Amino acid sequence: AEAMQKMGAKDALVKIKNLQCGLSCTAAYYDMKELEAGFSKTMAKGDIRVLKQNRGSQGEGIWVCKVAEGEEKKIKDGVCPPDIMLDLQEAFDNHKEKKSISEFMKFCQKYLDGENGQLVDQKFLPRIVEGEVRVFMIGENPIELIHKKPVEGGISATLASGAKYVKYSPDDPQFAPLMNKFKADIPNLMQTLDLEGQPLPLIWTTDFIYGPKDQDGNDTFFVGEFNCSCVGIKKQLDRALDVAQAAIKTCGGSTVRLLPQPKNPTGKLVLLECKGGKDKGKDGHRSDSIPICNALIEKNWRCTPLYYTDADFDKIKNEILQSAGYICRINPGQYEGVTQAKLDGLLNDMVKAGKKGMSSAEA
Repeated sequence: AEAMQKMGAKDALVKIKNLQCGLSCTAAYYDMKELEAGFSKTMAKGDIRVLKQNRGSQGEGIWVCKVAEGEEKKIKDGVCPPDIMLDLQEAFDNHKEKKSISEFMKFCQKYLDGENGQLVDQKFLPRIVEGEVRVFMIGENPIELIHKKPVEGGISATLASGAKYVKYSPDDPQFAPLMNKFKADIPNLMQTLDLEGQPLPLIWTTDFIYGPKDQDGNDTFFVGEFNCSCVGIKKQLDRALDVAQAAIKTCGGSTVRLLPQPKNPTGKLVLLECKGGKDKGKDGHRSDSIPICNALIEKNWRCTPLYYTDADFDKIKNEILQSAGYICRINPGQYEGVTQAKLDGLLNDMVKAGKKGMSSAEA
């Protein structure tokens, strides 16, 4: 519940403003005094601003605000006076209004009332007319991108407003700048949102808005919203396995099971591990051990992971002698029941006996 609240709250945009995916000019207001003082100053800078309520969806309560033409002369000492007129447009349905800043502040009181009332103030990104790009995530993995393009002349990217949705692969080259920076930010995201120690949501989305092109002509992107409270896969049921694997991984388990061994194998290898160590998952294996075994099994080779201990020295030796060689997935260190010198001797002796060591202790 805490993750849904903190990621879904609009002030998450303030917390991430120093990440690559954040907009550095973002501010948040939690009461009318803060709103009146802060918004009158940000509007005085001459930028078109966006004021977003914390609650609501589909663009409701998201207002694009600019000082009306000819009203700029009223700005004094970096502050907009109460009677300055604003041109306003709501993202929900693209409708337009005109109010004084004082009238608009009174109108916005409803967004501050009640539990978790707040408003977030950001610089308007004019390329919003080109749409938003939604990154659909399952755990730490991007599954697909959805370009949500508004109708001509509009800024709303909701289906209700007539926006068109086009799906892309996460590795589509045109979105490489977005994905490269977002992937770099993901390891720091939960800590930045005051959710340190908590896993990423199981199913979640991030909506990005096009920013100005950089000096090399590449697109830039900034987060407009996170959502992890009402996201599902009812139209993507083929992703149910991805969700299951992400859930298992979050709980520290292995999402990969050892395949059945071939009945008439082309060859045989032994994969050696030791119990314990920080490199093991809850299933007791290194994260790559079972996938390596399975890849060999799919090539019609027999491969079983075995745990080395001094007590099982003879058993392990005989298994390797009956195989083409071994794959060693053991980091040098201290393991219960294991003498490093004895293990090293076994690995080197098997190579001398003609078995392929990948890799031998000597190597």
